[in-house]
Amino acid sequence: PLAGKGLTSDVFLPPNPSRRDDATLLDEVERTAFEYFWDEADPHTGLVRDRANANGGDKRTLASAAATGFGLTALCIGHQRNYRSLDEIKARIQASLQFLAEKAPHVHGFIYHFVDMKTGARSHSSEISPIDMAILLCGVLTCREYFDDPEIRRLSDAIYNRVDWNWALDKGKLFSMAWTPESGFSSHRWDSYCES
Repeated sequence: PLAGKGLTSDVFLPPNPSRRDDATLLDEVERTAFEYFWDEADPHTGLVRDRANANGGDKRTLASAAATGFGLTALCIGHQRNYRSLDEIKARIQASLQFLAEKAPHVHGFIYHFVDMKTGARSHSSEISPIDMAILLCGVLTCREYFDDPEIRRLSDAIYNRVDWNWALDKGKLFSMAWTPESGFSSHRWDSYCES
């Protein structure tokens, strides 16, 4: 509608001679995102807080499978961008993968959507969520492919291979959206390519 009136989006942007160039802004956003996933992860379990206070100092211990998957991917990006040393990043990834493979509570290979970041125990009445587990596995597999490391590969394969996707189908053709020990499988199915 604006194009027909001779207007462009530039009309709505105030002139700002001090505006940073795009590359600088993108680097700042990337670095800040990396720092969130570094600072808000438990260094022993690798589980990442689902949310945190913007000014830091958050004491909540609620982590999520999806945030942890994003965090694992962020570690690979952080290495690529030299945000931390290779040794620091590999140590964090190995600790995270070792916890997920060998210590995290799971049901048919799935960890709960929301867990305690110190123990991996189910938080409140959280559900098993195939989409959140898929996001976690994306991070696990990104680490496996990014680093040429036999231990990272072994742990990643152990996490990936134990997930029983057929169980999450609950005898249907589409994945159930959720499962809890109290209610079993949800009757709602993932029938579109998005969380909505």
